[in-house]
Amino acid sequence: MHIPDGLMHPLISLTGWIVAIIVIALSVQILNKRLPYRTLPLMAIIGGGIFVAQMINFPIGAGTTGHLVGAVLAAILLGPLAGFTIMVTILIIQALIFGDGGITALGLNIFNMAIIGCFLGWSVYRAVPEKYRKYGILLASWLAVFIGSLACAAELAGSFAISGGLYGITGLIAYPTILIYHSIIGIGEAIITFGIVSYISRVSPDLIHVPAIKAKARKGVALE
Repeated sequence: MHIPDGLMHPLISLTGWIVAIIVIALSVQILNKRLPYRTLPLMAIIGGGIFVAQMINFPIGAGTTGHLVGAVLAAILLGPLAGFTIMVTILIIQALIFGDGGITALGLNIFNMAIIGCFLGWSVYRAVPEKYRKYGILLASWLAVFIGSLACAAELAGSFAISGGLYGITGLIAYPTILIYHSIIGIGEAIITFGIVSYISRVSPDLIHVPAIKAKARKGVALE
């Protein structure tokens, strides 16, 4: 889902940067006041795992790549703010060091994967009734990938439309190509996220950010 440099209309890229900077500033401000010190090592471990998983990607056409995201996993394990911070760090490293995603498009990549992934995914997960929470993991993970890819396709199509074809990709190609592939990728993301959260909730429930999972885990019936 990484967008490279030179593909998006400058106005759309600038909008992505503005939104990303605002959300980053607010998140850091809140985390500085609320983040427990013991959470930092866990953030590093989870961030490293997600970073490695994201590096395994493949081209899917329309100028973008497909890969696992991991945003919902980070949000469930650490909360949406800490998860978002991890995702932003990963995306910055990938863009600056590995050339995975463009610098000018970094704001859009943060929006599509970190903002939508963590905050929308977390909201969907928490909106599911507690007795169906295990299905909430699957739903949130799939939706985060799919909605993020939908935003990416809309950005490409919008860039194409407002530039008269100089930037972006026509919606006739962008929407079906990106959405079809990511609807499948989302299934894999959902299964992997569910498996990891289920395992951690059994062996070390105190590492899970969500109180409902902790409570169930202590009773020995976590996510079963």
